[in-house]
Amino acid sequence: MVVTRANTTKNYADIAASKIRKPRERPLSILAYGRNKKGKTRFCTTAGKVLILDPEDGTDQFVKAAPDVWPVSSWQDLNDAYKYLSTAKHGYDYVALDGMTRFSNMALRYVMNLEEERDISRTPGLVQQRDYGKAGELMKGLLYNIHALPVGAIYTAQERQVEGEFTEEDDEVDTATVQYVPDMPKGIRTVVNSIVDVIGRLYTVRQELDDDRVVTRHRMWLAPSPLYDTGARSEYRLPDFLPSPTVPRLVQLVNEGKVGTNGSRKS
Repeated sequence: MVVTRANTTKNYADIAASKIRKPRERPLSILAYGRNKKGKTRFCTTAGKVLILDPEDGTDQFVKAAPDVWPVSSWQDLNDAYKYLSTAKHGYDYVALDGMTRFSNMALRYVMNLEEERDISRTPGLVQQRDYGKAGELMKGLLYNIHALPVGAIYTAQERQVEGEFTEEDDEVDTATVQYVPDMPKGIRTVVNSIVDVIGRLYTVRQELDDDRVVTRHRMWLAPSPLYDTGARSEYRLPDFLPSPTVPRLVQLVNEGKVGTNGSRKS
């Protein structure tokens, strides 16, 4: 048979019919970052059926919440946890990578160790520029693999201050000379920001009550801002921040646009 243009032309209507679909519901992916002791691990424990990948022993004090924890001390631990989640019937709704700052460092050390084994003339412990690139690709591969799992993902990171001139596209928006971002290498942070549905900054405020008591309130900042690396995908107009943030409250806010009276701006 002679192959001609006529009998090799694709039927794009059939291709479109097999490809085009309506949006489907899936578990939320969340990046929560903030300074030390602002509730990042606590936020992860609220996710219900969650497996927390813990490189910092940050879950040790959550005896009452009693989450399932997979301790991570090396890149191999992280890879084993991913293999388990991708192959086993585990019953988890969420996986939490509680310490992206540490995981990035683990990837770098893993790459350095491999290179030192291959090259005996290399100075041990000396980081080379190409190590950062290889570690970054290793982390990106893990992130895309986690994103493909049929579970929600929660990523946490420390906060880092960067200097520069930050503004939105609109000239009427105020500029900022500093910005607070998740403490990860820029390439990895870009990937995380692109795959998650919510980027929230965890912080605390001190409030004085009517009886003169002063209490600490936890909040998650969600609104886009030149000062913070934050934002959310939602069909609704969300408040600037979520008071008393938990995973169920955040999911309800994103999916329904409200979380009841406790989710008001005044809280």
